[in-house]
Amino acid sequence: MLLSRVAQEVYWAGRYLERVEDMSRIVQVHGETHVDLPVGADVGWSPLLEVCGADQSSVERLRRQEAAPTAPGGPRIGEAAVVGFVVTDRDNPSSILSSLAAARDNFRVARPVVPREVWELINELWLSLSADAHQIGTREGRVGWLKRAIDECVRMNGVLASTMRRDEAMAFISIGQQIERADITGRILTVRADSAAATGGRDRYDEVHWMALLRSVAAYQPFRRAMPARPDNGATLRFLLQDDAFPRAVSSCLSELRATVKRLPDNEEVLAACADASVLVADAPVDRLTPPELQSLVADLQSALGAIHERLDATYFRFPTAMAPESSSPVGLSLRSPAVAYDADLGSSSDSDGQRVYRVSHRTTYEYGGPVEQSYNEAHLRPRATNYQRCTSHSMDVEPETTSRSEYVDAFGNAVAIFVVAGGFDRLSVTATSVVTVTAVPPPPPSPPWESAQWLLDIDRQAGAREARQYRAPSRLVPASPLLYEYAEPSFAAGNPVVDAVVDLSARIHRDFVYEPGFTSVTTPLLDVLEHRRGVCQDFAHLAIGCLRSMGLAARYVSGYIETVPPEGQQKLLGADASHAWFSVYVPGWGWIDVDPTNDQLVSDSYVTTAWGRDYWDVSPLRGSVEGGGLSHTLDVAVDVTRLTSVAAP
Repeated sequence: MLLSRVAQEVYWAGRYLERVEDMSRIVQVHGETHVDLPVGADVGWSPLLEVCGADQSSVERLRRQEAAPTAPGGPRIGEAAVVGFVVTDRDNPSSILSSLAAARDNFRVARPVVPREVWELINELWLSLSADAHQIGTREGRVGWLKRAIDECVRMNGVLASTMRRDEAMAFISIGQQIERADITGRILTVRADSAAATGGRDRYDEVHWMALLRSVAAYQPFRRAMPARPDNGATLRFLLQDDAFPRAVSSCLSELRATVKRLPDNEEVLAACADASVLVADAPVDRLTPPELQSLVADLQSALGAIHERLDATYFRFPTAMAPESSSPVGLSLRSPAVAYDADLGSSSDSDGQRVYRVSHRTTYEYGGPVEQSYNEAHLRPRATNYQRCTSHSMDVEPETTSRSEYVDAFGNAVAIFVVAGGFDRLSVTATSVVTVTAVPPPPPSPPWESAQWLLDIDRQAGAREARQYRAPSRLVPASPLLYEYAEPSFAAGNPVVDAVVDLSARIHRDFVYEPGFTSVTTPLLDVLEHRRGVCQDFAHLAIGCLRSMGLAARYVSGYIETVPPEGQQKLLGADASHAWFSVYVPGWGWIDVDPTNDQLVSDSYVTTAWGRDYWDVSPLRGSVEGGGLSHTLDVAVDVTRLTSVAAP
């Protein structure tokens, strides 16, 4: 059986993925319906707020953004405000973009049990839709944005269905999807009760509303195939509630849910709750329900779905007392999965609300012994975009002013700035300022023996493994040597899991070597560091990389920063007053795991990543050459990493 934490993560991944697809289709259809209806006959945009479960405070906030009141109770909330709230509002936990971010977070933690392609697809979709969020400001842009979300969710579901083992992980994904799908179908019926109920009101545009209801749940064509040419008044509701053959009908969702739960152990309580919900739907008198009665029925259905969720939580998701998350909310679109409590000894220091925002200031000052006529420089100072961080702003100020300047992306994916300063100067100052959002890094999974990782790296044809193989060969500052193999060997006993071996190697470096600034320079040979057992963070990262490469593993050098001011009660980390360095090791089937041997811990959300490469030479923060003087110089580097705030993970 899965660990409780992993079961919970894949369950919520399934729910959020379903929510993204369903809400995207609902918004898309609602917009198309406005085109089909004449001005004055539409129902406005507020129904979308009801479907997404917006609370009263959110509604009032949107009303305040509108112009002067035009109707009793306040102004009618317009298209732009509603669409922004439902589609991309980060403060709305049920918006499409927030749901996608939550699905991505859950899949990230559950990466050991889901196909790698699914993680890559959802990560790419998140990055793409986030970058293009401004497109929803126009109807044409919104249509393309929503279609992309729907198509990619369908694609991910196809990958899950065709490549994932039919084990407990797949079962919990399916359970989450079926509960979410039934809940959203119910919410659509509540909002569109007049069109769905057998005794609902009818008007001259009834067919447009009726078609919109069916298209909102991708049911129009299946309904036409299943029903006679002239369906009776109760046909729509009967199809969406009680048709076992249509996968988005509530009864079909509950049937699939029961069949999946039957494959799990200790399922009696959950099956009983599923049976109660199924009886409620099967017994509904769909041919004579009025709109208020339909809304009451859906309210009972959502309570029944809530009971299923609570039984699932009590049976499968409860953590041991020492690491239990806060209790879950009742079922509904505003739900968020509980935050995962990571173990302190794994190196994560995430705030309970999920993300941290840092301002990073890196100032480098050269004082020359004589006037310099021209200086050529290369800088790796813009933080990277990774699975766990986003650089939201970046600037680089140079004094004196540059005479030419350009940027490019190097072979390792790092942003590199090239600039030239000319004109007789004896002082050069470069200040890079960045704002970076960092997400908590999940703990590494149970890993294969290191020998298996080495073998898998040889044969794996996935893009990640092909890229990783370039980090196995010796490099300019990390040569091959039997001495490195001899130092690494005690950590790599036969059958030792690769993550355990790497963590042990890092701990030994931390224990055996003295952190002594000034003892080494960039040009100090690595074997001298090994002999004298002294150095700084760059040396320790190089040493670990050399040891790992000597064992046939892929390891890369990472340059970045760590938080300058430590949390209250904790000691300041070594290397916090300058740019920092650590290493990453590639674990097939999982990806890169970052380890800081200087401070003997896994890299957490206290770290900001700037660049990575084979060694320091590939990613040095700032280097260059001068012409015409400047034969001697002094260098001063000042780094400040300030936490601006902690924000809720979307």
